Amino acid sequence: MSQNGEVTVERDLPGQPYKGKVFVAIHAHLDDIPYYCAGTVAKLIREGYTGYIIRTSNDEKCGPGTQDQNIRSNEQDHFRMAKALGVTGVFDFYYRNHRMNEISAQELRSRLVFLFRLLKADTILSFNPSGHDEENPDHWATGRAVEEACWMSGMGNDYPEHIEAGVTPHGVKERYYFVGRRGQPFNRVVDISSTIDVKIAALTECKTQGGGNGGSLLRARLAREGKRLPILGDDDRTADREYVRQFLISEYKTLGEQHGCAYAEAFYYLDHRSLQTQTEVEDYIKKNAVPL
Repeated sequence: MSQNGEVTVERDLPGQPYKGKVFVAIHAHLDDIPYYCAGTVAKLIREGYTGYIIRTSNDEKCGPGTQDQNIRSNEQDHFRMAKALGVTGVFDFYYRNHRMNEISAQELRSRLVFLFRLLKADTILSFNPSGHDEENPDHWATGRAVEEACWMSGMGNDYPEHIEAGVTPHGVKERYYFVGRRGQPFNRVVDISSTIDVKIAALTECKTQGGGNGGSLLRARLAREGKRLPILGDDDRTADREYVRQFLISEYKTLGEQHGCAYAEAFYYLDHRSLQTQTEVEDYIKKNAVPL
């Protein structure tokens, strides 16, 4: 990860200060959100947000089976993962896995604009559209479309058919961009110490891809060899959770320790609230206007 100037550490807030706010987390594959931002998703929900997840690809290339088997098993894992996080709704777009650079960017953007408006999204979590070293076309195609849709969802003259149907413009005010590849910049670290068990639970549902069943597979292999690892416990569920805790989230522990937390997730954060509520003209009026 690459620190980009001063880093803000976002910590737990008491109560539900974000009651009434909505976030949408958009990823391309089953395990993107669990790895990059599951702890933050759980934190936002606990603090009052209503959350939704959008998956853009069908994950056909990811898994041990044939492509149709992978589509089905990833879909089932995806719904279980979303339930573990506690989100309110899930949307799957089912674009061809690893081929999203061939689809219409305008089609993807328009679908996202519609959902951002329909759900009245205040905050999004997704890929950094400018993140370097991103080799996966599904990631950068998704990230670019999300960035465009965040801006366009608030425009009054785009997609007038939405307005005629009662779905009015609604601009996205905050963006948390994942650190998807080593070396990508970040300016915000979210303390997920209190939600790390939710992150682990979400990752253990990523069995078709993501290593969520690594513990039970290892436990079975060791049993065949006449061995056992005490940390894996005595059942598959415990084995999977402890495998994730021990082997799959070490980078989030390291990042947390660097910023005074037990565990943390990093983002490039953009706040557009000030841009939408204050302008140079209004600031000038506030300081210089006099009574008639």
